Amino acid sequence: MRKLVATGCVVMLVAVVATGCRAVSTPQVDAKVFLVKTSSQEIELVAVPRRVSAEIPLAEAVLRELLKGPTAAERRQGLASLIPNGAALRSVSVTEAGVARADFSEGLQQGIGGSMRVLGIRQQIEATLMAISGVTSVILSIDGQTEGILQP
Repeated sequence: MRKLVATGCVVMLVAVVATGCRAVSTPQVDAKVFLVKTSSQEIELVAVPRRVSAEIPLAEAVLRELLKGPTAAERRQGLASLIPNGAALRSVSVTEAGVARADFSEGLQQGIGGSMRVLGIRQQIEATLMAISGVTSVILSIDGQTEGILQP
């Protein structure tokens, strides 16, 4: 009986060594998202680097990263996001012609006011998608609707 326990331990030890003791990380790629520095009169878009999952389409990965907002270090540098916390990405696709279509939840326009903020939200999303090679234009929608969205 002792021999079986010892053999079982060796087999288990070999299995752990073979699979490794560290977590397997998902493949990632370098990307950019656009945050903002705001003053009372203007919005300055600032590209910030991100490592995003290579296991999902790049357009989806960068928009999900954009929705997370700035890191603590970026906030200390004065960077922010104008996108409301309640916004969620419903879908995104990029056609062969380079048209990116991004659909968000109603949360994208909840509690926003003022033309500068609305413009800033659009600019953040559009610039983030346009930074992807091959994307030539962006169509935004909320719950599938393109008309009358993101109005100040």
